[in-house]
Amino acid sequence: MKRLRIMHLGKYYPPVRGGIETVVETLGRGEAEWAESSALVLNERCATTFEHRGGVAVRRVRTIAKAGSVGLAPTLPFWLARAEADILVLHEPNPMALVAYFLARPRIPLVVWYHSEVVRSKWKYQLLYEPFLEFALRRATRIVVASPPLREVPALARYRDKCAVVPFGLSLERYRPGTAPSLESIKKRVGRATFLFVGRLVPYKGVDVLLRAVAGLDAETVIIGDGPLRSSLESLARNLGISERVNFLGEVAADELLDWYYACDVFVLPSVTRQEAFGMVQLEAMLCGRPVVSTELGTGVSWVNRHECTGLIVKPGDVDDLHRALARLLGDPQLRQRLGAGARERVSSQFTAERMCSSTRTLYHEIIGPRIDSVARTSRQLTGARRRSILAKRGFDMLLSGAGLLASAPLWAVIAAMIKLEDGGPVFYSQERSGLQGVPFRVRKFRSMIPDAEANVGAIQATEHDPRVTRVGRLLRATAMDELPQLWNIFRGDMSFTGPRALRPGEIETLGSGELERLEDVPGFAIRASVLPGLTGIAQIFAPRDIPRRVKFRYDVLYVRQQSFWLDMRLVALSFWITFRGTWEARGSKF
Repeated sequence: MKRLRIMHLGKYYPPVRGGIETVVETLGRGEAEWAESSALVLNERCATTFEHRGGVAVRRVRTIAKAGSVGLAPTLPFWLARAEADILVLHEPNPMALVAYFLARPRIPLVVWYHSEVVRSKWKYQLLYEPFLEFALRRATRIVVASPPLREVPALARYRDKCAVVPFGLSLERYRPGTAPSLESIKKRVGRATFLFVGRLVPYKGVDVLLRAVAGLDAETVIIGDGPLRSSLESLARNLGISERVNFLGEVAADELLDWYYACDVFVLPSVTRQEAFGMVQLEAMLCGRPVVSTELGTGVSWVNRHECTGLIVKPGDVDDLHRALARLLGDPQLRQRLGAGARERVSSQFTAERMCSSTRTLYHEIIGPRIDSVARTSRQLTGARRRSILAKRGFDMLLSGAGLLASAPLWAVIAAMIKLEDGGPVFYSQERSGLQGVPFRVRKFRSMIPDAEANVGAIQATEHDPRVTRVGRLLRATAMDELPQLWNIFRGDMSFTGPRALRPGEIETLGSGELERLEDVPGFAIRASVLPGLTGIAQIFAPRDIPRRVKFRYDVLYVRQQSFWLDMRLVALSFWITFRGTWEARGSKF
């Protein structure tokens, strides 16, 4: 069996420092032992580069400018559309990656790794961010969070059944102490107890709270990291009269940072908003045996740092509470030693890179499962011409579905009135369908059966003269007008005009022997799931209506193997002719 190909779509990649960057690198290196691991990220420079780092193929796409902290990389969607992978892992928050995924729509099973909430003004979030995030979450096969609290955030409320908890992990080998001379040099230079903060100097990190809290304490405070607030924080230290005991070091090399973790007495993470979802830096400090003082944000921060076991938890933004916690640790070396030992033990047993990569490996194989050969075979066959055909098909779908939604609006009102007048029941019927790679999505159809038609029989396809079909429903089915609301699913990208019929998850069929068969178990299911489902297709047009699904699946497999933009155009033209004739329900030839 070919090795699984995993692509991580991230922000940046080391040596650029950050929590997401550390996670992506750790995953890439760990997964490289049993998979082909790659990373598609932004470059801080205006150039696209390619390199191998630690067994990971890293492509850095050029950025032409920055909007705030967001790098703008116009060619990222094109690189993503060319991706050859069996699993795509999108690390979020990541505005540029979300936009690129929305535009490129690669036909690869998607995993969204949800690192933290996005804290923005409500109108900006709903207008500029939420639509792209929702698109990715809706199409994701799985959503990964690093802690149980993050699974409960409002953005994931509709997708909790997709969520899996995979705690972040560190490579133990990379955090062994440096040489004794380097550590002694730092301790000699400081000459007193040391509080350490590591991170970007931005508002949610709460460094201003830390500076106010250390006033009056006989300790050195070391700030490692840079950001837009550095000058104002340095001014605050001078105004508080503590500038001689506060050192702003900016960015430091990885080896020096490790020395500071081991040289400090207490690590402090004083974050004040839920943007701090986990705190990878506190994990690093804990692995180095240092007690942590962090804040109770209702996120993974206090799930990682256990109060009175690995450190102390204080109220966010509370200067006095933080001051008392730091003073307590400063005056009790035995407490620091006990909490530091507990911190090291917790990370060594629960938050290792090996555990994290083992969990992701299990997750990936749950997603691909027995389909891995067919999925890999399909994705490897994406030639340049095939990619252009996919892009042309998507453009056609958007144009025709958009025009159809506008043109059919008056017809919707007529159909709704007919359904209501017949039995007074609901106009629409909502169903869950199986989409690309088996990812479920919801569709609405004009109701063509009696209310609660499946209450006693489950998800079974309608048969000829099915008593559950209403009089209006027979007309709608014959002309395919019951499918009109699915134009919205085509416009959103859940479906296409052409492709295999969108099945119900768990749909069953009665065999000639009277036995029931799950359609997921029918040969050809995995291949037909490698393309978007469609309103029409070879099976819908040419296959006799009442033949078994395992025979219809052969038509679907033929479509997957022969698909092209011109084939799609012919199928759409035939479908319009069948609709005009009103023969979709015909048991013989439809045209």
